[in-house]
Amino acid sequence: MKPEFELRLATKVAHLYWVEQMRQVDIASRLNLSQAGVSRLLRRAQKEGIVAISIKPPEGTYHLLEEELCAKYGLSEVVVAACPDNSENAILSSIGEAAAQYLESTLRESDRVGISSWSSALVALSEHLPKSGSLKAERVVQLMGGMSHDRAEHLAENLTLQLANRLRARPGFMHVAGITSSPEARKVICEEPYVRETMALFDELSIALVGIGTLEPSRFLARSGNTFSKEELSDLASWGAVGDVCLRFFDDTGDLVTHSLNDRVVAISPDSLKSIPRVVGLAGGQQKVPSIRAAALGGWIQVLITDSFTAEALLDTEG
Repeated sequence: MKPEFELRLATKVAHLYWVEQMRQVDIASRLNLSQAGVSRLLRRAQKEGIVAISIKPPEGTYHLLEEELCAKYGLSEVVVAACPDNSENAILSSIGEAAAQYLESTLRESDRVGISSWSSALVALSEHLPKSGSLKAERVVQLMGGMSHDRAEHLAENLTLQLANRLRARPGFMHVAGITSSPEARKVICEEPYVRETMALFDELSIALVGIGTLEPSRFLARSGNTFSKEELSDLASWGAVGDVCLRFFDDTGDLVTHSLNDRVVAISPDSLKSIPRVVGLAGGQQKVPSIRAAALGGWIQVLITDSFTAEALLDTEG
């Protein structure tokens, strides 16, 4: 076949396929070609520039930025939420809404969901989940102790219960503090039957939704009392810690900081957390860029949901 005739045929096939929206099998029948021949001509049309495919993303979507972040940090998926400004409230609301949309498209009825207890982003997520009962999961399980030291706050318990209600799931509570006074106290607490029962669920989780913290505790966490003292946090910093997931601190490359304070934390272990098939990190804000970066590099999360300002900062940060 002469090149000019093949190009003419490729143009006709391309028009029928992309403009007339005909199926390849129907084009083959109409033009007396094989289906393999139609497929080859479509590829030729693209190669010769007869067909140029362009994608015009809707305003407020960031598919290229998401793909660049996936490639840079080795993440399986990134969801970037449009954000009107870089204030804390706007960022949290945007992340919460995006996370709710993400769950609506990916959550399965058989999923067993683990959650970090003290996360403002997870609170925002719970507020954006539909109340209609359209979403369903099997379990919602706390990944770390959630009892406030002064017993005046029930934020972690309320968050677990609200998420469980929105997902029509059975809740799994950790009615203990996230940090104990000593390793010995932690050992005693973890031997309690009701704690062991919840911890036994960790190995059955299919997804975890976690906040990503910095060395400076959030107001949400500080109110609970489930944080280390200023002196202890300073010591963690001297060991290179930049952030945490479920009170498991890591350095700027994402490696676990093997500090003795780990022995006082009542939470899922680092190995158990990393063995969950899908760990979704919800975090944003300029102050969290180093800890988000480290969490991604260290394999603490596979999916990141963040805002557009933080996403741009992560892309500009040295990988």
